[in-house]
Amino acid sequence: MKKAGVVLLSLFAVASSAFGEKFLSVSDIHFNPFADPAIVAKLEAADVSQWDAIFASSAVTAFSPDGSDTNEPLLRSALGEMQKQLPSPAFVLISGDFLAHHFDKNYQQYATDKSQTAYTAFVTKTIAYVAAKFRKAYPGVRIYPALGNNDSDCGDYAVVPNGAFLADFRDVWGPVVRSRSFDRRFPSGGYYHADVPSLKNVRIIALNTNFFSTDYKNTCGKPGPDPGVRELEWLEAELLLAEEEGKRVWLLFHIPPGMDVYDTEEGAACPNLQPQMFWKDQYASKYLSITAARRNTIIGSFAGHTHQDEFRIANGDFIHVTPSISPVFGNNPAFEGIEVTRSGDIADYTAWHLPNVTLPWTREYGFDEAYAKSRYDAATLTELAAAIGSDTATRQKYFAFSASGDQKVAADALAKWQGYWCGLQAMTGTAFTQCYCTPKQ
Repeated sequence: MKKAGVVLLSLFAVASSAFGEKFLSVSDIHFNPFADPAIVAKLEAADVSQWDAIFASSAVTAFSPDGSDTNEPLLRSALGEMQKQLPSPAFVLISGDFLAHHFDKNYQQYATDKSQTAYTAFVTKTIAYVAAKFRKAYPGVRIYPALGNNDSDCGDYAVVPNGAFLADFRDVWGPVVRSRSFDRRFPSGGYYHADVPSLKNVRIIALNTNFFSTDYKNTCGKPGPDPGVRELEWLEAELLLAEEEGKRVWLLFHIPPGMDVYDTEEGAACPNLQPQMFWKDQYASKYLSITAARRNTIIGSFAGHTHQDEFRIANGDFIHVTPSISPVFGNNPAFEGIEVTRSGDIADYTAWHLPNVTLPWTREYGFDEAYAKSRYDAATLTELAAAIGSDTATRQKYFAFSASGDQKVAADALAKWQGYWCGLQAMTGTAFTQCYCTPKQ
């Protein structure tokens, strides 16, 4: 009996360590409070606690059309569907871009008080409104946000180190992040770490990859130490600390490293190709060196920015790119529920989308059922990347999913598939050019 009891306890321990959780992954919300210009003055004057009532009085009740950012009816519908499909997620990841495109220009066009002080206050209220909607949808659930390039009170790609926006963002999201690192570190640079209580020894390190972007500019800040260099120094120290503490790490950020395939495709063709990168070379090379040295510590990464449902592979680790809520670039609104073991390995995920931005929301696909892959990791995705390059059916399936079911966006990507395929694994312009300009057999 004693031996049998030991065996049973051992089996229970194994089962417990493998027990899975589900979490919600959301990206590129791009909330647009200017969708109804008639109520902007009321939103300006009101406390954010009154915004729901103001939106309820709006004559705009239809969802944002294709080519527009997320209005309040679409945000409300998306959150309702998230609650329906994942009523009790272990936690929520949001990989950036809470604010609509051209937020500053829209504010100047529709607001009554056009001062910088009033604009900063309106930006903060908009961030607070989105946070409040998620908190109401998921009371008590930890939510881990990352900054997007539109998330600033200074304009696109222009968040200010140590600026008021970062402190305000911390104050808004701090109660649901519940991380001392977030409270202390975020106001200086927009990055932090947080342990995930529902998982075993899993830590999220959230980066502000705006500082690494080829488009970043510190327009509103004062000259000072390079914020990208300082962040990478912090990342290197954080990964070492995680390794020493026996933590496995997910990296969370908005702009992924590697190729901006869309802009590259719009430029010159081979042999005079001009590869466009998302990050500046000095940051990308240092980041790749740092992460390569901690490959056994990093499980994988979560990103956004492209608005596509896609993946990339860097240094033997995967980068999962979550599709957007905003339909501004023609893709259907979408979000994902991700299944994870207690030790942090991704087992599967399911995508839900809103075809043609018209109800009902539908289940689009599950990764395992679509590709017959029981794990979501770098080895599996390397196999999938090879299949996308060699098998027409797999390729068509992948690009249909990447557009969250939008046929036109999928067809456009398929017409230029080799560039997007090369971008799955090319982390440098040289590697991309070699792949892209070599005829496919």
